[in-house]
Amino acid sequence: MPACAPAPARVTRDARERPSTQMRRARQAPLGRCMYCLATGGPGIVLTEEHLVPRALGGRLTLRDAVCEPCRRLTGRREQLTLDREFAVPRTLLAMKRRRARAKGPSRLPPVVIEGGDTSPVTLAADAFPRTFALPVFGRAGLLAGVDRAAMPARIDFAACTLDLGTIARRTAAAAPALPDPVAYAYAIAKWAYALAVAERGPRCGDTRALRDLMLGHREDVFAFVGTAPQHAPAARQWLHDVAFHEQDGWLVATLALFASAGMAPYEIVIGRSTAG
Repeated sequence: MPACAPAPARVTRDARERPSTQMRRARQAPLGRCMYCLATGGPGIVLTEEHLVPRALGGRLTLRDAVCEPCRRLTGRREQLTLDREFAVPRTLLAMKRRRARAKGPSRLPPVVIEGGDTSPVTLAADAFPRTFALPVFGRAGLLAGVDRAAMPARIDFAACTLDLGTIARRTAAAAPALPDPVAYAYAIAKWAYALAVAERGPRCGDTRALRDLMLGHREDVFAFVGTAPQHAPAARQWLHDVAFHEQDGWLVATLALFASAGMAPYEIVIGRSTAG
């Protein structure tokens, strides 16, 4: 397994800029079939809504009648793992933001390891909880780089992200996570990008069989599909998360700007073979 960087790379940002915690609003029609196994609703098959980005990360957009119960359970396992681990700090910050809006103080905060200190987790008050956290960045997706990534990325680095939630008593930064399961993390990124592609472009957005096989556990080469864009235009920083799509070498590719407003580098996800033209 590649070594993880000991500390996050610093991202320069204007001190006057206040990153957003909002997402674009959109309305999607019900899908009417499971986006993973493609089963349609009927006797014994109940379709429910699927979040395009989890509510725990500020996602507000859902696609109705889009996932059957077996696929919901199966695809949610790795997603939940990474929400509980690598996204623990940002999801806590977003929960604090929601509670503040209801004029309630945040409930119990999770222990966190502080950058520059020892490796012992500490519990902090809300006004000292770190607003800066690290998220992993990778090399290019194997299908776009023309290399066999097997089940692991070429490298793992970290980028620092900062959510500005108002005045704090003491500036702290959460240490870069150890990333014990890069595959689960990248799987979650692929799932959200795929859901956004289906919501925006429909279930026939391309030949998505390979990515759906990944979602359903029939293959494990997630880093063939998921990477970090080597060069990218500045993300839409007015949005917490944003996504764009483009065609490249016959592939439909999603650029998922996760935590764009906090300065995170966008991920690049291969959705499937393009059917354009």
